[in-house]
Order: sequence, then C-alpha cells, then structure tokens
Amino acid sequence: MPSTGPLTTSAPHARTDTLLLPRVSAALAPDRWTPMGFRPDIQGLRAVAVGLVLFSHAGFPHSEGGYVGVDVFFVLSGFLITSLLVKEVFDTGKISIAGFYARRARRILPAASAVTIATALGAWLFFPVTRLDAVLQDAFAVIVYVVNYRFVAEQTEYLNADQMPSPFQQFWSLAVEEQFYVVWPLLLLVLLLCTGRRPRRLVTAAIVASVLVFAATLVLSVLVTAQSQPTAYYAAHTRAWELAGGALLALALPALKKTPRPLAWVLGLGGLAAILLSGFMFTDETAFPGYAALAPVLGTMAVIAAGSGPSPGPVSALLGTAPFQFFGRISYSLYLWHWPILILAPLALGVDPTLRLNLILLVTTVAVAQLSYAYIEEPVRNWRPLKRSDGAGLLLGFAASVAGAAVVLALVQGFPKVPDGTEPVDLTQVEAVEEFSALEQRLRDGLAVESVPDDLSPPLAGSDSDRPETYGDDCHLDFEVVALPSGCSYGDTASDIEVMLVGDSHAAQWFPALDVLADRNGWELISRTKSSCTPVSVHVDSTMHEGEYTECWDWKQEVFAEIDALEPELVVYGTSDKTGVTGLEGEAAAEAWNAGWTQTLLASTSAQNVAVLTDTPWATGEAAPECLALHLDAVRQCVSEDPYAVTYVDRRAAGLEAQEVWGAHIVDTEPWFCVDGRCPLIVDGMAVYRDGHHVSTPYIASLVVLLGEALPNLR
Repeated sequence: MPSTGPLTTSAPHARTDTLLLPRVSAALAPDRWTPMGFRPDIQGLRAVAVGLVLFSHAGFPHSEGGYVGVDVFFVLSGFLITSLLVKEVFDTGKISIAGFYARRARRILPAASAVTIATALGAWLFFPVTRLDAVLQDAFAVIVYVVNYRFVAEQTEYLNADQMPSPFQQFWSLAVEEQFYVVWPLLLLVLLLCTGRRPRRLVTAAIVASVLVFAATLVLSVLVTAQSQPTAYYAAHTRAWELAGGALLALALPALKKTPRPLAWVLGLGGLAAILLSGFMFTDETAFPGYAALAPVLGTMAVIAAGSGPSPGPVSALLGTAPFQFFGRISYSLYLWHWPILILAPLALGVDPTLRLNLILLVTTVAVAQLSYAYIEEPVRNWRPLKRSDGAGLLLGFAASVAGAAVVLALVQGFPKVPDGTEPVDLTQVEAVEEFSALEQRLRDGLAVESVPDDLSPPLAGSDSDRPETYGDDCHLDFEVVALPSGCSYGDTASDIEVMLVGDSHAAQWFPALDVLADRNGWELISRTKSSCTPVSVHVDSTMHEGEYTECWDWKQEVFAEIDALEPELVVYGTSDKTGVTGLEGEAAAEAWNAGWTQTLLASTSAQNVAVLTDTPWATGEAAPECLALHLDAVRQCVSEDPYAVTYVDRRAAGLEAQEVWGAHIVDTEPWFCVDGRCPLIVDGMAVYRDGHHVSTPYIASLVVLLGEALPNLR
C-alpha cells in the first residue's frame, strides 16, 4: 500500500489532551532535530512503487514481480512516520498518541472508506453469488483492519485455492501498516519514558529497538515463507522488518545528511536497480517475502539514504521530475482504486479481462484517483476544524468506518443475495441413474442446458459448503494431522465386511455413494482421506508450504499399517493426478508415479480386493460455480469457453499401467462425466461440480448404482 505519511515534517499542533512531559532543562537539552522538509525523491519512489503494482496487476509482460512495490511502500511508511514522531519529541518533549491517530484517520480513512463502500456496492451488483458472501466478509475485515489475516486463513485453505480473487485484496497492506502503527508509536512512547524523557537517548534506544525488530521479524519472514508462503506474505509479524528498516533510516537521519556525493550516487543507482530488477525478474514462483524481499527493501533504503545527503545524485533528480511527482502525489488513491476497477469492470461489462482492456481501465483509474485525491484526500486532510482538534479527527475516522460498516450491513441484511444458512443437500432425495445408457442420455441433455435452473442442487450460493459428511465429522484430515482418527466408520459398523476408502479429497468426494452402498450391502465403511495427500507411494510437494508434504508420507504409512492389520474385504483408492512429485517433473514424475502405484498396491496385499477410481475432470478455465453464476442464461458458453476435461494424461496413463500389471480392479469414471468429448456442468437439475475439480455430493450420489456395479462383488 502506498505510504500515507505526509511528505513534510512540520511540527504537529500541541494538544492539551496528550501526555505532557516535563520541559527538558537547557543544560540537558539535546541538539534540535532538523527535518528534511519536502522530499521529491520520496514522492517519486511512491510513483515507482505504485507503477510496479499496477503493471503487475494489469498483466504486463515480465512484470509478475510488481508486488515488490508494496515493500517499497512499507519502507517509506516506516521512514516518514518515525521522522514525524521523533521530530515531535524534539520539538515538544512528548508524543501525542491521540494526535498521531487523528492525523492517520484524516489521511487514511476518508479515501479508504469511499473505496470500501464503492467496492461493496460493485461486488453486490456484479460479483458471482458463489463468492459474494465471502467478499462482503472481506469488507468487514477491511473496516477493522484485520483483512490481511483473513486472507491468510483463506489462502491457506486448500479448498479455496481456485476461487476468484477478492476485490478487497489490495487492503491487506493497509492493514499491515495500521497494525504496525498501533504498536510503534506506543513503543517509542515507552522508550521515551524509560530514557528519562531525553530525546537524544530516545533516538539511541529506538535505533536498538528498530534493529531488533528488523532482525527478529526478518528471521520470522524467512522461516514462515518456507512453511507457509501465504502467511508470510500477508502477516504483519513477517512484514514488520520492512517498516522497521524505514524507521531505522529516520532515526539515522542526521548521519545520512552527511552522505558523500560518490556514495550517494552509488546508493541511488544501486537501490533503484535493485527495486526494478526485483519487479521485473521475480515471478509468482519466487519464494516471497523471505530472503527475496531484502532486494526491494534494501534498495528502497539505499535510495532514501542517497536522497538524504547534500548531493543526492541523478536518481533523486529523476524521481523529482514532473511525471514521478504526479503519480507519487495520487499514489494512495491510485493504489486503492485500481484493484476493484480491474476486478469489477470486466464483470460489469460481461467480458474477459485482457491486457488491452486493463490498459484502458488503468487510464480510467488514474482519472478516478485524481478526483479522489482532489475531492476526498486533500479537502479532508487540510480542513482546519479537523486539524485544530484531535478529537474531531478521531471522530471523523470513526464516522468513516461506521459508514462503511453500515453500507455493508445493509447489503447483507437488507438486500441479501445469498440464502441465510444454506442447508446441506438431502441426498436421500437424489434419484440414482439405473443404467449407463440412461446416464449417457442425461449427459447429452446436460450439454443442451441453456439456463441455470432455479432449484439447482446444490444451489450456486451453497456450492462452497457442499462437502461430504466426513468433512464435518473430522474424518477427512487437514494438512497437519497424521494420526488416524477414531469413529470414522459408517454403514453397518458391526459387519465383518470391511471396506476402506483411501486417498485425497478426490477419493473423499466418492463417500456419498459408497456410504449408500455400505448401508444397502451391510458393509462397514472406514474413511481414510486427507487433503491433497495422494495414496500413491511417492513423496509429494505441499500445496500449503514450500517443500515436501511430509505429513502426507507419514499418514500413508499409518494407513498401510492399518490395511495390513484389518485385512479388509475391499480397499477403494482415489487420487488427483495433478499432485506434484517432489523434485521431479515430466517423464521422470510419470515414471515415479508408476513405481509409486506399484508400491501402494504392494502395501495393500492384505486386502482381499483393491479398486482404483480414476481421477475426475478438472476445469481448464474458470470453476463451474463462478462461471454459471456469471452466465445464468448462457450455460453452454461456460461448457465451451471454460470446459472440464480429464487432465494430466501422462500421469494417468502411468498409473493405469501399474494398476493393470498388478491386477487391481480399475473403475474408469470418465464416461460418467463426459460424453462425445465434452463434459456438461448441469445434469438433471444437479450441478456436477462444486468447484474447479471436485464433484458435487448430489451428482456423486446419483452414480451409486453404477459405482456398485463397477466395484468387485463382495461376499
């Protein structure tokens, strides 16, 4: 997020409601803290930062790493805010917490609230109903400045991986800054009291604190990036070092003013190069923030240091030119408005986003940002009644937040589009298809469906919660869990015919049909499934953190040991073919998949029968629920433009070869989903898919007869 601190360091107005400190005696008074005044180079750095972000989000070639612009903003914010606080101490002998938050409220909240309200209204009008409830929850999280941790929870949830991005996504960085602002001024105030209210000693203590915060949270950033990159990216405790880096520069400002000209040139050129190279060389695959974030952070610190000396050099001169000053001036509004415009405008226009469209939208965003700056930011920030009274500034911030919350609440409660408390689908009412020829006709009829039926099952708004019973029973394990849960037996739990369902979520999706078969046939059905954990005996990559998914390997050994102990009548395996094999790609990964299936089947020899369900189709474009929600009367457009298909055919073929050699009972599921080379999204009033690669519970339940006939006959 663009740094929102003012570019001048004029002394804040003294207030009678702040913590007043005794006047320092003349004998002990430190040297006066001389401010830098207006910094054109910092204004220009804002332009560089917001430009990188905009280029990245618009899809410019070789600009994936534009997310480093946010790191530039973090450093600038730490520098500017700390400069103001330290100058306040030297000028007045105190830190006014109320004054600090009043200034922040005047600067940040009016524009942020306007964007929040406009985005919430735009989302209500144009966003697919499948995501609307979650997006309006994002809006509430924005208002209370915890949206970054909400995104941590959403991004680390496996089942949310293929959802549309939130139009409030850009607010995460504003939340990080606000969380830093809650802690940092209070810490400086405590240090001021602990140092005997002596400003010079405060500076020394604050430098030590900045270094400690920088070092500790940088280490956290590196460690957490290796474990959970979404957490490291959005969390304040893994980003605080970037703001602390800026704070450290502010505290060292007197020394930076003496920077020699040759050093300033080197720092400026090298720092700007580090920022730009990061933006154009980093990609979505870069492990970020972690060590990689050092490049844009240290680069920004170098440019600031270069511009602090008596002879700043060519980089500061470049950043001071008119184009950089213009975009730097409106960078806050530009950053806030660009993302919802890029996300919502294509939905409103009913078109797919393209680079050409995004360019037009960016030009529009510049105009909107200029209006926002001229008619929201500047008038509110400079309105004299607000500047004269800290209480008025705080009241303004509170009122802006309440206004945003009121609009969102009105949309949720007064004009709801999402049913309140969507009930699970009653699977007992699902009509099972009796024979394959009837299913083929259903599939062909599904390809001809034009409009989404009003009684679609599950409803589009409830597709996200349409999960097998085992999820609610805690029998489908999350990523970190290894131990096999108890109480995960279904059907006739006293039966001596034991059937085990084993695999990842693509195995778990078959539970509704197997549960019915267990009841009908008198089986005990034991569920052993785990998110993103293939039963194939290969080491796999984690989808939640960098490196191997070790919990998956350990869990598989537990399951194989249980199979050996129980000697079940039947083991039913299911898996996603997409799973990444650690350290291998292409043909090597396929060969490992073949060998892994052989090892898994070897580990299953205690079972009387082994059946393997082939993987189901995946979306090759937008997930079915979102596409259908956006094309309620153009279902065939979704089928043709965002088709589902059997993918990862090399991995599939490698697995089938091993299964055939071993003599496993193979159930080819593709004909149950696709006909004549196409896969419908709605069949007999049922949504076939609940997301981009999982089948809905009612459609699985409709296949119970066909699945029963395809499985081995049990005694």
